[in-house]
Amino acid sequence: MERFTLHVRMTKHCNADCSYCSSWQEAPDQYMRTPDFARAVDFIADEVLPLMGWQQGQGGHLSIQYVGGEILLVPKSTLRGSVFYARDRFGSMFDVVTDGCQTNLIGKSDKIAALQTLFGHRLSTSVDNYGTQRTVKGSPELYRAMLNKSRAELKRRRGLNAPAIYVVDAAGVEHAMDELEIADREGYDLTYRAVFHGGKDVGAATIPELSALYVDLFERWAMRGTTMIQPHYQLLTTRLAERAGDEGLYKANFGCPFQKNCAFVSLNLDPNGDLYVCLDMADSGQYKLGNAIEERFEREVWEALAERRDHFDAKCRSCKFLEACQGGCMSEAVHHTGSPYGRTELCAVWLAVFDRIDALIDREGIEAVADWCRRIAMPKTGRFAVPQTAAE
Repeated sequence: MERFTLHVRMTKHCNADCSYCSSWQEAPDQYMRTPDFARAVDFIADEVLPLMGWQQGQGGHLSIQYVGGEILLVPKSTLRGSVFYARDRFGSMFDVVTDGCQTNLIGKSDKIAALQTLFGHRLSTSVDNYGTQRTVKGSPELYRAMLNKSRAELKRRRGLNAPAIYVVDAAGVEHAMDELEIADREGYDLTYRAVFHGGKDVGAATIPELSALYVDLFERWAMRGTTMIQPHYQLLTTRLAERAGDEGLYKANFGCPFQKNCAFVSLNLDPNGDLYVCLDMADSGQYKLGNAIEERFEREVWEALAERRDHFDAKCRSCKFLEACQGGCMSEAVHHTGSPYGRTELCAVWLAVFDRIDALIDREGIEAVADWCRRIAMPKTGRFAVPQTAAE
């Protein structure tokens, strides 16, 4: 089933002060009020999605991912009203509508319980068990204590072992392997996210450091891990599907940040109504597509981004991994080259991982690797798979 992803950022306010926050603003936008949200959703459904090729009644799967800032800071009644409006409005357009949220889980128990009730087990968070980048009132210890308390309550009372994102910056490289060990031991899925050059200055790891780390993580995890580690799982399954000729497996795991048709399958709505292709392009101010509250859409800008589906860097066009990689992230390409048709700075990282993936498939065989991939993707007691957002 064809999929479309809508990122909805209800607010840019946050109750934490992380040094590498990609959504940081000196004066954060107010949270989006329900009437503005409804107006924006109607415009997206009536005008934007049809332009992108999504028509009423044609089917498809819409995934709505509510992010921040911090989603817990949106009043419960406002969030609930907005979520139910979107479910109803888009439910007449898509065969399947699912939604989830990304939250730091820094909040009172009743608010976190209400969030889980609203989204079920489609909730993910962020972790940093060793570093000093994620803080509350300047304290990483307080951040960890509040997060761990909330995670423990959700697991004990709601059966939710929330999947998490770990941001890899220069300081985060040291403990990235430790985070894998914890996730594997405690049974939650983990996404490694190279630090994003968004709202604040960041200390990024070097490309050689990232290449070595991502290869080491793959070698530790492949055929031995019990949870999904991203982006390794996505890269492995898309390459495996390509080599096996399994179109179903490929489509099931195809998506951000390894897709060439972002402009057709992704949209981000910011608190003030601004539209971008994705969360990262919004944080970077790259190629604004208009404003849904004001009912404006810049068709020419969108058409330029849509051309990426057929335009690649020369090295990408000749790469044997292009089908699985799809040229990588368009936002990263803009950062690195100034062009949406350029090559991402992380190309060397993905090439190194793909080389290990091919070696694994050659050594273990397609069926054995596919069987292991199926096993770790299965929900387990106290651990439920949920689509990971790009948020940090």
